[in-house]
Amino acid sequence: MMARRGALGLLGSLASLAVAGCDPFVRSASYRFRMTVETETPQGVKRGSSVMEVGAQKGSFSLGDKTGNGVGLAGEAVVVDLATGPIFVLLELPDARGPLASMVTVALVPDAREGDGSNFFKAVKRLGGWFGSASAELPRESWPMMVRFGNINDPKSVERVEPNQIGVRRIWLETTSEPVTTGIKLRLPWLVSQKQESSLDENFTSTIKPTLAQRLRHSNFRQGTDK
Repeated sequence: MMARRGALGLLGSLASLAVAGCDPFVRSASYRFRMTVETETPQGVKRGSSVMEVGAQKGSFSLGDKTGNGVGLAGEAVVVDLATGPIFVLLELPDARGPLASMVTVALVPDAREGDGSNFFKAVKRLGGWFGSASAELPRESWPMMVRFGNINDPKSVERVEPNQIGVRRIWLETTSEPVTTGIKLRLPWLVSQKQESSLDENFTSTIKPTLAQRLRHSNFRQGTDK
């Protein structure tokens, strides 16, 4: 799942990446981006944002690989505070459409999807360099899953929310040098780093049709950071 991918290819600082970007033999690269979700409500436009980091390993990723091997994501879900309660925009796309890290990179650098995967690595390296500033709107088909909780203290009360239900009008991306966002555990105290692969509903046996709480993992909300 995404927790394993989040551990791959995440580097220390953009400054070191800028130097590494000049080295044709560099095997790892990363960049940070801010994801901002804009929602139209009766009270006006509500926004939530989160800074995340994408990392990639040279020669080990292709956009056709749905497992996301060779690409990692560190960060936390975007939280949008609405009058009816917080909405969580997850680190996972619905229906296994591919890793969020790849969708974001392609949105920022469209030609990253071409070729055998080498263009993707070049795009990550470019976005992490001194001149890698970029911004773009995330296409609707690449929007992550969105959820809310009937009881914020009960992970089993999670339910999926369709973007049109809550008035999401766009998801905006922009590269940044700001630190990766932390603090979601203050919202969801049951999130535990050591349980990233654990289901939100740990007390269940195999079923023909698992519930959303049984399918979702802690890593869908937070990965690649211990804070």
